[in-house]
Amino acid sequence: MRILSRLLFTITLLFVLQSCKSVDLRSEYLLERPNQAESTGRELLQASMEKMGYDKLAETQVYEVTAQFKWKGVWLTMPMNAFPGNNKKDLQFRFATNTFDGQLEYLEGRKKGVIQGMQSWQGYKTKAGSDVIKEHEHDRYLWGLATYHYILESPKRMLDATIIRYAGEKELDGNAYDLVYATWGSEAPNNDYDRWLIYINKETGFIDLTEVTINDFFITMPKGMQHGTVRFEREKTSLGAYLPSKVQIQLLGPKKEENYVYYFTLKEYKFDTFDKQLLYPIAGLPEYGNSKPEIE
Repeated sequence: MRILSRLLFTITLLFVLQSCKSVDLRSEYLLERPNQAESTGRELLQASMEKMGYDKLAETQVYEVTAQFKWKGVWLTMPMNAFPGNNKKDLQFRFATNTFDGQLEYLEGRKKGVIQGMQSWQGYKTKAGSDVIKEHEHDRYLWGLATYHYILESPKRMLDATIIRYAGEKELDGNAYDLVYATWGSEAPNNDYDRWLIYINKETGFIDLTEVTINDFFITMPKGMQHGTVRFEREKTSLGAYLPSKVQIQLLGPKKEENYVYYFTLKEYKFDTFDKQLLYPIAGLPEYGNSKPEIE
């Protein structure tokens, strides 16, 4: 059975690797109604953001949360892990709200006490209790810190997308969803901007999952693998906001829960419990906040 499973996995992977066409997340509803007014989609996103309490998160300066990653089988052997040594080990994320500035600290394992951070898109490394900062450019850590930071805050930050469209309705796992498509640049697929298809639960108003494309992964990926699904489980925090307690990553479109590449759990959210300057150890860097530096 194990040999058969690995064979099927290999065949599927080869099929995906051969795909060279950019993924189009636009639904049939949206394709039939190009360039429609964005008001409905934006109103749904705004209402969902407030329903989950992300407006309360936006009022904080910093927050921290303990995370643990669990990779599934063969995926752990592939060079896709942004934080090597994280499997089944606790990490501490510390983020400045509504920015891309943050850090992670390994709490267990061979890297215990190592801190990898990003300030103004500049990577750095230090150790817990040390004042020594080593600047570096490790693409995997920069990508991971920016991506997971954005994912945790995405219900609020997706409202900054320049293109937001209502994309119809869909039934999935016995739930009814409103779909909202969000991107930048152009509505059609392109190589410059990621695209999001957001599933808003009609009953709860919560975002249960999103489909997303990833153009800037830290290793080169074929077009067919630049499409994944992010599933969320949420719990109420001390702020009153319903923030992710589990985030599951699946390859391509939504699948059954057991068909994941990896997931990470999050616990013990704490808000404004440390000095924001902890996340800004490098003097003289420009501040970018929720934006990226312009490429000259």
